Amino acid sequence: MTGSSYTIGEISELSGVSVRRIRFYSDKGLLPPMGRTSNGYRVYSEADLARLDLIRALREAGVSLKTIRKILSRDLTLTEVLQMRLGTLEAEIASRRRIAAVLRATLRASEPAESDLRRLWAMTTLSQGQLRKMIESFIDKVVERFHVDDAWKAQMIEMGTPELPEEPTPEQIDAWNEIIKMLTEESCIKAMRSEMALVWKGEFDLAAYTAASQEALAKARKAIANGDLPTSTNAAAIAREWLSGLARVMRRDADSEFIDWARTHRERARRYQELVATLRGDDTTRSAAREWLWIHEAMTPLLKSAA
Repeated sequence: MTGSSYTIGEISELSGVSVRRIRFYSDKGLLPPMGRTSNGYRVYSEADLARLDLIRALREAGVSLKTIRKILSRDLTLTEVLQMRLGTLEAEIASRRRIAAVLRATLRASEPAESDLRRLWAMTTLSQGQLRKMIESFIDKVVERFHVDDAWKAQMIEMGTPELPEEPTPEQIDAWNEIIKMLTEESCIKAMRSEMALVWKGEFDLAAYTAASQEALAKARKAIANGDLPTSTNAAAIAREWLSGLARVMRRDADSEFIDWARTHRERARRYQELVATLRGDDTTRSAAREWLWIHEAMTPLLKSAA
C-alpha cells in the first residue's frame, strides 16, 4: 500500500471481496480503477474502497447490477433504490407466506389429489398485480362490443379486485380458485356479454350509478345496524328502490326484460360478492355480513314475484 492508493490485492484484503469479483465489477464499469501502475496493475483510491463497500452492500440486499449502475451514475438515489428493494422483499415474503399456507392446507388431505395440486399452483403463482390484470382482461372481453365509459370500467375493476390473503384458509383457497375460474372460463365471459347486450343501449350515467349505489349501501348499512334481516319489509323497500335506480341510470324501463336480466345478473353478482367477502375474511354464513350481499338477498323475493 502506498499513500491513499491500493493494489487490487490490497483492496480485496481490506474489503473482503475477492480479487476475481473486483475485476468483474471493474470490467462492468461499476468500479473503474483510478489508474494503473507501470506494470499495468490496477490501482484504487479511498473513494473506490467506499464505492466497493456500497456495491457489496447493495448486492447483498438483492439489488441488480443494472440498478447499482444507475445509483452510481446518480440516475437513482439510494433512498429510491432501498424503497424499491423493500417493496420487492415485502411482496416476496407475502408470496412465500401464501405458498406455505396453501401447502399446509393441501397436506391436510391424507393423499393429495391432482385437483389439490392444481389449486396449489393457481394460488401460489398469481400476484395481486396479475389478478388485477386478469380482471381487467375479463371486463375488456365482456364489454368489447359496447361503447363503455373508461371511468365506469375503472370503477368496476376497482370494485371487483379482492386482496389476496397472505395466509389463506382452505375456504379462501377455494374462493380464490372459483374466482379464477369465473374470470377465465369462456362460457362465463359469453354469458356476461349476452346479459350486457340485454340492457346496454349505449348510454350509462356513471355519476347517477355511483350516487344510487352509495345511497343503497348507506341504507343497507343502517338497516343492518338496526338488526333488519334481508327478508324484512324495510329490506324489500331498499331492494325495490335499488332496482328502480339501476334501471334509471341504465336509461331502461324496469320491464320484464330488465327483470330477467337483473335475476340472472343478481345470482352471478351475489356469488362473486360472497367469494370476495370470503377472501376478505368476512363471515358469509350470516346474512348481514356485507351490504351488497344483504341487498342481493333482499332482491330475491322481488325477482321471484316478477317471474
